[in-house]
Amino acid sequence: MRAQSKPFIVEVKSSRRQERRQSASIWGNLDLAAVAEEIAEDLPQPAAVPAEAAVVR
Repeated sequence: MRAQSKPFIVEVKSSRRQERRQSASIWGNLDLAAVAEEIAEDLPQPAAVPAEAAVVR
């Protein structure tokens, strides 16, 4: 008869880092809010319209 082997436990540790996939986004880490704010600063500001002219009748 064969000798019995001791039972063993396989432990899976989560501390091993998995490979990080590159983002599939074409924008990457681009902050669109910052870009929009920068563009808004470059645009010419509209002239102030008197309150009377702004009311549409």
